[in-house]
Amino acid sequence: MTKKSKSKKKAKEVDPKEKERLDLLERAVTLRGETEKENALETQFQAQSESLKQFWEIEKKLREDRRQKLREKEHRLQQTKDEHIVNLGEYKRTIKQLLFSNQDELSQNAIQSLLDYQSQSKEYLREMNALFDELGIATRNMEQTISWHQNLKNSLHHDCSEEITAVREDASRVIARLATYTGNQLKMTHAEFEMKLKKEIQQLEIQNEVEIKATIDKNRESMQNMRQESNATINSNLDTITALTKELIMLREQYRKDVHVLRELQAENEGIMSPLETNSNDLQRLGSDLDAFYMQKRDLETRRKQLKQAEKELNDIKWDHEVLFQHHERLEQECKECKLKYQEAVYSAQQKSNMQNMKLERKLDQVKMEGEKSSAVLSQILIKADVDLDSVDQSIVVDVVADKNNKVKMLNDELSRIKDAHATMRKRYSCLVDKHLEGNKS
Repeated sequence: MTKKSKSKKKAKEVDPKEKERLDLLERAVTLRGETEKENALETQFQAQSESLKQFWEIEKKLREDRRQKLREKEHRLQQTKDEHIVNLGEYKRTIKQLLFSNQDELSQNAIQSLLDYQSQSKEYLREMNALFDELGIATRNMEQTISWHQNLKNSLHHDCSEEITAVREDASRVIARLATYTGNQLKMTHAEFEMKLKKEIQQLEIQNEVEIKATIDKNRESMQNMRQESNATINSNLDTITALTKELIMLREQYRKDVHVLRELQAENEGIMSPLETNSNDLQRLGSDLDAFYMQKRDLETRRKQLKQAEKELNDIKWDHEVLFQHHERLEQECKECKLKYQEAVYSAQQKSNMQNMKLERKLDQVKMEGEKSSAVLSQILIKADVDLDSVDQSIVVDVVADKNNKVKMLNDELSRIKDAHATMRKRYSCLVDKHLEGNKS
């Protein structure tokens, strides 16, 4: 009877160890599943971050395409502006050529040229007014096109900024949801694991107490039975008591070992929880780094926009400077040509006026010489004819001389009038040239 009871007790004592091993295996399996879940969550987070990166790359490409289209539109507008400026310059040049083509005819006929010059000046003023009106219309059209282009740029920029903000808000919402979801899962797993540990420790303590109580009760019953049966079995009972006490000591040692194993498991669990906490901290740090990256990206985008705007303004200024410099050179060339033409016209007019003056002076000298010759011939004829000069009617001679003198005065008056007309023509011509140059400069 004693051997059978010992074997049964040993079999009952082995079962809880196996249960504990099975429980530990189950815990290890659950912990492995939780770690696999966490790895899956990390892979999902990485996949989502990669998808966000791809989305941002696609968005960058789309924005670059839009910017390229806007640049092409700006280049087309600039080409139209340049063509318009070139056409205006050619139109002005043709007008100037038409205006200065009739200078030779004006210099040939002084009196007629004054009248023609007045009519041409009126026509020139009308044409200049028409040109200024056309320039005003062209400038208004250019301003309208520039304002339309600016409005279009602003609208496109506003749409792009709204889309970018919407995408960033969606990304921040997704990241916040993932962070909250992972944090809640970590908290839930930590709480569940602590609850399981507490329950397992309580169950182990209850099982140990029940086993101890059962062994004590069994020992008491066996002691009573052994006392009732006989005093001979006291020694065997004492042996069994000693064996049971040894087993009790072994159980206590096993309990201590189990407690030590539990502590090791708790330490392992803490070691498992610490990387989970570090992972959560890494997630938070990555979220903050991502926010800082987005802020830096925004700053870089704003700086890139400012740099592009500055480059665009610099290119516009360079282009305007080049156009104005070419326009200035063209105006200087036209001014030089106008000065040369003016000098040639003045020189030709001076030559012609000098020639006319020389001709008139020669005519006067010839008239004087002819008058003197005629008077000398008359005096010689009268002397040869023995005619008394006092008896001759000198009124006829005086009338002839007076007529000659009147003709001389008329010629002198006409010469002075031609000189005055020539001087007034030169003054008006110089004033009109100065006005034209000032208009081109402005």
